Amino acid sequence: MTLECKTVMDREPKAAAQGLSRTGTLPGTVPVPDAAPRAPEKTPAVVVPSLRVAFSWTLAGNLIYYGCQWGMLSVLAKLGSTAVVGQFALGLAIAAPIFMFTNLQLRGVEATDSRSEFAFADYFTLRCIATSLGFAAIVIIVLCSRYDRTASLIVLLVAGAKVVESLSDVTLGLMQKNERLDQLATSLTLKGVASILIFTIAFWRSRSLVIAVAAMGLTWLLVFLSYDLGVVRRTSGPEAILLRANVRTLKRLALMSLPLGFVMALMSLNTNIPRYVLEHYKGPSEFGIYASLAYLGTAASLVINALGQSAAARLSRMFADRQFDRFKSLLRRFVLLGLLIGIVGVPAAALFGGYVLSLVYRPEYAHHLNVFLVMVATTSILAVASFLGYGLTAARSFKVPLVIIGASTLTTVILSFALIPRCGLMGAAFALLVGAITQVIGFAVGVVLELRNAGHKSTLRYTVYGSEFEIEAGF
Repeated sequence: MTLECKTVMDREPKAAAQGLSRTGTLPGTVPVPDAAPRAPEKTPAVVVPSLRVAFSWTLAGNLIYYGCQWGMLSVLAKLGSTAVVGQFALGLAIAAPIFMFTNLQLRGVEATDSRSEFAFADYFTLRCIATSLGFAAIVIIVLCSRYDRTASLIVLLVAGAKVVESLSDVTLGLMQKNERLDQLATSLTLKGVASILIFTIAFWRSRSLVIAVAAMGLTWLLVFLSYDLGVVRRTSGPEAILLRANVRTLKRLALMSLPLGFVMALMSLNTNIPRYVLEHYKGPSEFGIYASLAYLGTAASLVINALGQSAAARLSRMFADRQFDRFKSLLRRFVLLGLLIGIVGVPAAALFGGYVLSLVYRPEYAHHLNVFLVMVATTSILAVASFLGYGLTAARSFKVPLVIIGASTLTTVILSFALIPRCGLMGAAFALLVGAITQVIGFAVGVVLELRNAGHKSTLRYTVYGSEFEIEAGF
């Protein structure tokens, strides 16, 4: 049996100051009230919407934002060539894993910080530092690569746009924590609609991917400065600061979030490694086709992310308050929804996939319908894995996912090099499918273990001389 004692004076100042015990006192102790009771900190009241309302807002925002990003790919496929699509996809494939790592999944950590252990300024400062390091790493990669001048410039411009997206992301974490999903949806909508309009006009008039990507990045920057930071100031007060150089706090937050940074980087690599190998062995044209097919699966991932983001703060509170039955019930419904995506999606793709691919892209894309069906099945399995991953994050388990995603990525790497040279697009799709199955198994085991460990702990509270103490006992 292990005992961990910690004061809750700061967390419940009023009860402690008045010497009141809600659970009793230790034998032989006498509560002694403080001479000058300290008033509790004033925190803004948060009206928590229903999960259905929260999900609706988040889904709407994600659908519009990522739908507009997919629309950019469709514009390139319609007005450009598969090689141009491949250049844009290559820029995303290089930038995404690095920023996934440097983001440190701070948005998820912030959204599940139900006890406000860190201030927004801590999250924003750390994101600025880490994002700067990420952009510097991409510059080094471009300088050391053999890409031509145009491709290098596209990669750097995509990276610049991702810098803005990363800074905006941590402001969305504050909205998510406060369950103001309407504000989150507004931000995503503004960025999505404005960027696709500017991107389309720029590419249509110039036929230059460089100009189009630069226009997209500037549009995101304008929305971030005008709307996102405005929400932060209204939420935290006009006197609130955005940057705070508290080295000790930043170090503690970074060490806490670092495992999730590795997790997100590995997840991005897990998705992009088949693309790297495909581009190396088969060239930019097949790479462009694969990226275009894979992007259609984003529609399902939007539902997944919308549900996970809208429920993350709620799952975290359930777990922290030891409401394990509610936690498991909500998570179980999410997993069933993930399975339903495959049950409905695969037959629908088999019936209508060829027509959709021809309509959205061009007829030659429909020749790869079998690859698209495997991608739809993979999306369903990744949905289940993602929901279980949100459960682990809500339980504040940041290290276990690193082992799980590491195993999944290793599986994808091995199968990519073994299958893609011989099977091309189908080999890439199958490698990603097996990697997704590995994730589901690992996350399921992780959630079960976290619930079991949490169920073996009990909490006792006592009052000693006017101070309330919390004792956690693990058996």
